[in-house]
Amino acid sequence: MRTRKPRFLSSVLVAAILLATGIEAHALDLGGLLTNVLQNKTLNTQDMIGAIRSVAEVSFGQVPSGAAAPQDAEGKVVLYRTAWCGFCKKAAGYMQQKSIPFVERDIETDPSSKAEFTRLGGKGVPFLVFGQKTMTGASPAAIDQNYAEFQRTLAAKSTTTANAAPGGAPTALQPGDVLIGKIPGIQVYRQPSKAAHKLIRLTQTDTVIYMGEEHAGLYRVATSQGEGWVDKLLVKKP
Repeated sequence: MRTRKPRFLSSVLVAAILLATGIEAHALDLGGLLTNVLQNKTLNTQDMIGAIRSVAEVSFGQVPSGAAAPQDAEGKVVLYRTAWCGFCKKAAGYMQQKSIPFVERDIETDPSSKAEFTRLGGKGVPFLVFGQKTMTGASPAAIDQNYAEFQRTLAAKSTTTANAAPGGAPTALQPGDVLIGKIPGIQVYRQPSKAAHKLIRLTQTDTVIYMGEEHAGLYRVATSQGEGWVDKLLVKKP
C-alpha cells in the first residue's frame, strides 16, 4: 500500500527551492506561498521575490512622474494586495484598527488594478499609495508616518483652495465660526499639544466651533464632548 506523504512536506519543498535560488527563507511570507502550493497554484521565483520585499525590506518611493493617480480614491490610502498575502491582511487590519480610510485592490483578480499597480511602480505586495508617496510592506510605524504626512499634504491643498477669498487673500476666522474636518478621523486634543490625550475623533459630518484662540498650530474649539484643540490645517469652514 502506498503511504501518503504528509502535506507539511510542502514547506520543506518550498524551503529547498528558496535555498536553491539563493533567497532567504526566513524573510518570506511562507503562509501565503504554502497556500498557493497546497492549492496547486504556479509559484515562480518572481512571486517569491515580491513576497520577500513586502516583509523583509519595508521600502518607500514616489508615484512615477506623469503617472495618473489611483482612480476613485480621493483622500484615501490605496492598498494593492492579493488574497493569499498574509502581510496584506496585516496592513488592512492595522488601518481598520486605526480608522485610516483606505480602499483595497486585488491585483490578481482585477486586471485594471494590476495595470494601475504596475503603472504606479508596484513590485511586490502589500503595496500602499499615500497620495504621491508609495510604500511596500506592512510596518505599522511606517503606515502611521506616511498617513500623517498624507493628511498634512491634503490639508495644505485644501487650505490653499477652500480658505481663499476672491483675489487670493486668505479668509480670517472669527470666534463662533463653524468648522468641519477636511478629511475623516481628525483628532481633537484635550490640551494645546499633539502629545496630549485625545478628546474626540471627528467624523466627516461632525462640526466644531472656533473659540478664537490659537496655540502651537492648533485652534481651540468647542465640540459635543467639551472644549479641545485641533490642528488648524485639518479643519475649514463648511
